[in-house]
Amino acid sequence: MKDNYDHITTSQAIFDVVKRGNYVEETRVQYEIKCIGTEIETAQMGKDTVKYKFTITKIDLLTDTKKSHEFVRRYTHFLWLQNELQNKQIGRVIPSLPEKQTVYDKDKRKLEFVYFMQKILSHKKLQQIDCLERFFSEELRDYDVFQHYIENMKESQSMINIFITTGISFMNMFSKVCNYNSVQIINRIPDENDKQFEEYRKELEQNRSNTEIISSDICKIVQKLQIQARSLSNSFDIFMNECQGVEEFATLKTIIKIYESYEIKLRQKYVYRMEASIKDYDQAIKLINLYKELKDQINKDTQLIGNQYYRSQVDELKMQINNNKQKVEQLQINFLDDIDLFKQQQSWCLMDVQKKFYVDLQECYDSIKSQKTAHHL
Repeated sequence: MKDNYDHITTSQAIFDVVKRGNYVEETRVQYEIKCIGTEIETAQMGKDTVKYKFTITKIDLLTDTKKSHEFVRRYTHFLWLQNELQNKQIGRVIPSLPEKQTVYDKDKRKLEFVYFMQKILSHKKLQQIDCLERFFSEELRDYDVFQHYIENMKESQSMINIFITTGISFMNMFSKVCNYNSVQIINRIPDENDKQFEEYRKELEQNRSNTEIISSDICKIVQKLQIQARSLSNSFDIFMNECQGVEEFATLKTIIKIYESYEIKLRQKYVYRMEASIKDYDQAIKLINLYKELKDQINKDTQLIGNQYYRSQVDELKMQINNNKQKVEQLQINFLDDIDLFKQQQSWCLMDVQKKFYVDLQECYDSIKSQKTAHHL
């Protein structure tokens, strides 16, 4: 059985502008993403499958030509893309995805997927990666075709990718052995790179905190609109029979609709976007934590090589050290390459929300005021 929900057409053009110091590199290509529908396919056994239909439009800004196609994806497809990007581009700040939940707001999830794709497509260093090209490929636009593609990819995954995916898979195992044999590990002394990453952590955590404060203020305002709409709606229901046909009653009904429509509009347009921005800060901070964990593990493994309890594990330890050194190097290069652009985009998002939110809020109040003024004329 299939159940179709009303479509949503939220979209935002993506201007790919990469800033490097005083130099600004601007691309000729722009993308637009729209979610145009949701379909639920009920399974006879197991969980239902929720499929999201999108359109992607590629715009050549020089020739003003457009090319569009539709594609269908589900949550696990987005998760696959995120994992592939994180594994192949360790250290780059990959946008967040909504948490997997049994019960959730489907309209909210549509918007969260749109935000995710917008940010991915705005990242110049990610645009040529094969998994991203395949995700948006017109050739793999159908649900079944793409599902078959990623299943084949998982089956043919190499050992190198498995090591990358598991990250620091041996850490806990060696840590337990280390504790069991009471081996004393000397803590490493932070170097200049550690200090630099720690400064980034403090800055990101402060920015995240500021974003949370602004997000909380916006949520409170939106909630007030919702409370006002419910309060007026309750009054409307109480006096509906007595006041049916009265002009003031008709005006009240219109005002209720204004409150309700703007509450939904502001929540979808700004609250969800701010929540995604906060989660993106968490993604960046996780990379800093991973950087420290990997270097700490290298320090531990290096000391364990010379310990008598680990003579039989020297080859495994050396392999682990080499693997983690490669990750540290790639993570450091990619993170430092990404962080300025990430902070710039986050700052732009915050300023854009602050500016446009209050414009839309004022528009709401002006609409209500015009209704009241028209009634008194």
